[in-house]
Amino acid sequence: MQIRPATPADLEGITRLFFSTVNNVNAKDYSPEHIQAWAEAAFDQEFWLDKISSLHFWVADTEDSELLGFISLTTEGYLDHLYVHDKHQNEGIATDLLAILEAKARELGITKIDSEVSITAKPFFDQHGFLTEKENRKEWKGLVFVNYLMTKAL
Repeated sequence: MQIRPATPADLEGITRLFFSTVNNVNAKDYSPEHIQAWAEAAFDQEFWLDKISSLHFWVADTEDSELLGFISLTTEGYLDHLYVHDKHQNEGIATDLLAILEAKARELGITKIDSEVSITAKPFFDQHGFLTEKENRKEWKGLVFVNYLMTKAL
């Protein structure tokens, strides 16, 4: 596995991985209606191209270019996305991606990382030193999504 900066050429792999992970991993913690609304974001190509170009955005892939996961960070210290392929859960990929993100944050002088974390991802963030600040209930597409604002001091 290698971790490298994402490029627009990764768009298709990123959106496929996002769609598949939401449908096959997050489905255990959210209703079918929530999953459908959430997964539809995969079809917004402009959204993802903007994220790739405007954020510190990394992908993890194999030598034969199989995308395993991705992570992104704003210049303000917000961890915007962390997704790992549904067929490669619990292999240390998210931990490796997070280590790259934290190193970049330190290099940028960021002293605290914030993220809004899904119910599914919360145990991972708990294990990696993030603290829950509050539970959020966010309305989106007519549905209320529960997630958690979590922070980690660097």
